[in-house]
Amino acid sequence: MALVQKNLKQRALLIVLAVCCGFMASLVDSIRRYNRLVWDLRVIWYTIIIAVLFFFFVWLLEHILAWLNREPETCRNGSRKLREIFSFETSKKQFALIAVVLVLCWLPYLIVTYPGVLWYDTEQQLLQWNGQPNTFTDGHYLSDHHPVFDTMIFGTFLRLGAFFGSADRGVYLGCIVIELVTIAALASMILYCRYIGAGWRFCFAEMVFFALFPFIPLFSVTMVKDSLFMPFFIWFAIMFIEAVRTQGSLLRCPWYFAVFLLTSLLVGLTKKTGTYIVLICCVVLFFAVSKAFRKRVAVVFIVFLSVFMVLLPKIVFPTFHIQEGGKQEMLAIPLQQSALLVKRHVNDIPRQDLDVIYKILGDDVADRYQWWASDNVKGYSWNADNDQYLVQYAFVWGRGLVTHLGTYVEAYVALQEAWMGIPAPNDPQPSDLVMQTYILGSNHRELPDSAKLGLHVKESDMVQQLQETVNSYAVNTPIVDLLCSRAVWSTWMLLFVLYECWLREKKHCVWLAPYVATFLFLWISPATVTIEGMRYLIPMVMIAPLMLGMLGAGEQTNSAQAAEDER
Repeated sequence: MALVQKNLKQRALLIVLAVCCGFMASLVDSIRRYNRLVWDLRVIWYTIIIAVLFFFFVWLLEHILAWLNREPETCRNGSRKLREIFSFETSKKQFALIAVVLVLCWLPYLIVTYPGVLWYDTEQQLLQWNGQPNTFTDGHYLSDHHPVFDTMIFGTFLRLGAFFGSADRGVYLGCIVIELVTIAALASMILYCRYIGAGWRFCFAEMVFFALFPFIPLFSVTMVKDSLFMPFFIWFAIMFIEAVRTQGSLLRCPWYFAVFLLTSLLVGLTKKTGTYIVLICCVVLFFAVSKAFRKRVAVVFIVFLSVFMVLLPKIVFPTFHIQEGGKQEMLAIPLQQSALLVKRHVNDIPRQDLDVIYKILGDDVADRYQWWASDNVKGYSWNADNDQYLVQYAFVWGRGLVTHLGTYVEAYVALQEAWMGIPAPNDPQPSDLVMQTYILGSNHRELPDSAKLGLHVKESDMVQQLQETVNSYAVNTPIVDLLCSRAVWSTWMLLFVLYECWLREKKHCVWLAPYVATFLFLWISPATVTIEGMRYLIPMVMIAPLMLGMLGAGEQTNSAQAAEDER
């Protein structure tokens, strides 16, 4: 009887998750089909179809994971030799072997994209570094809109290249360094998965995935803040998990404590959301470790908070005339909702409320509204004079929420639809919901100020053909489009991991904190269907194998004493 009740609870939870995924996908489908939310019968049957698809996704992934983590009793000669070469045991030799495999598989992408891929944001950062006018400053000072630490790293490579006669070579060197550091982080992840008990097949499949899934190498050979952030985030996630597994005993080791602190700082320095991810993880870790080691976690938290809340904004930035990032990034979603409110219901808004919105966003905000991104609405800088209207705006926004809830929901869903929607056969623009890559920055075709940086246009049809081939295959190939769905890798994969943790009665799942925190920040993204959305998604893609590895590792709660004995 107890077993029957347990099975019913399991199925009930899975049904709830499936219906939620189906309903979210139906909302996206409605907006994309009618350009607004329309409640019709299609919402119901579309919800059911996607719910069934989610059921199949969970069933298939469960069976794949079970097979990957099952150790065969006997091995064929070929398999035995392969296991001898790739044992995935923690050693320098295995680390080097994995790294070599990834380097060889990624090398063609690196060659084709010479002299290095730049994104538009990176170009603006380089202009800042060179003291030239850009989107964020007039060239006389730096801006922390994009992390100034990244700007310094990218700018150093640019000047290094210029010193040796070619700025292009400096950019290319930067891309090579980022790629190699990322490979080192991924190799560490594979070895760690084996260390915690994941199956040999799983680790081998993990290596193949990192080697052949094109979006990972194509993103990693790009000079953009998110690619620089990725390896540090991976190492941080690994160290966080190990601290949880050992109940904090590893923090007693001076070198581990120092590396953990340094990695945490680098995560925050290379990406704005990284700051909050680290703070959330530190709070979680404080309660996850033994009481004897909580002081060490508190030290990491206090040092980290001091650096990012005091040292940088109060001392470093004013001293070196660095402009802080504006409040518009934190307000992207409410500002977007207000823009659609004005566009749809301008005559229904009280005049005094409308004046407040216009003071912050301008009286042309309705014309600037774009459902797929908030940049046109929020802009790239923040006028300090707007601070005096923020309290009034909060009340205005709240009244709009009460009177036009549907409009607010529509604006939010439209902005975040890549995390919800599943590509449909007749979708007018399926690439919005599927992973895409951008490497045309190696040609500098879409970089209007590249000449000011000493960069040269490199006309190459190979780059464009590679980008079009990868993107077209991901969008137009059945089943592949689902495997490359942004919603699958962001929302579905996380729900699967959470469901499996609950199914397996894992009582200690705090190791999910980096993954869950990253997921939560996805849902305040200022764009998801554009190529920008890929930058936000990649961290979820890259550490998903680590989360799946934890699922296959059995009970992962080593005692502090056990960890000490191993050493």
